[in-house]
Amino acid sequence: MSKEAISLGVLYKNLIGRLKELIISPRKEWALIIGERKPINEVLAQFNLPLIGLYTSAVFIGYLLSYQELDFQSALKEAVFTFSSYFFGLYLSYYLLNGLLGVFKFDVDKTTVFQLVAYSSSILYLSGTVAALIPETIIIASIINLYVVYLVWMGIALIKDFAKEQRIWMTTVCSVVILVTPMLIHRLFVYISNLTL
Repeated sequence: MSKEAISLGVLYKNLIGRLKELIISPRKEWALIIGERKPINEVLAQFNLPLIGLYTSAVFIGYLLSYQELDFQSALKEAVFTFSSYFFGLYLSYYLLNGLLGVFKFDVDKTTVFQLVAYSSSILYLSGTVAALIPETIIIASIINLYVVYLVWMGIALIKDFAKEQRIWMTTVCSVVILVTPMLIHRLFVYISNLTL
């Protein structure tokens, strides 16, 4: 079964529309997302990779503009760390949550867990992009990242009819994993790069 190629204009139009709806009316958008049942690779290619790429480009440009000496090598290293930490963070968060939900006997399929992680992570990419280009907004961007908790809360409500205690527990665990995993991977990369100097 062959899939029809999607044009770049349509891809970005869909991406911007989905982002806007996730921010403005997340309940309605989560219902659409869960109803679509897109495969993991499609979500990754049409949503997460363009956003991570935008974030990475912003980090590269922001790093070059923030330092007087225009250190291309350091800017490129920081961009690679950003891309790698958010890409691997996406998958590690997915695997951690998939495993945790299995351990606690919550019957949620893998595609839905990936969608929850992938679409909730979009706030991290957007706030990171703004903070990379305008470093003075780092505190505001960090506060905006907490919107991930609300997105997870709304998404979990539509995934399955959980008891309130289970929903609170799942929201807390999912949000912490989504927020912390990329940051820890980034710190690990910086630590390793400092060891090799």
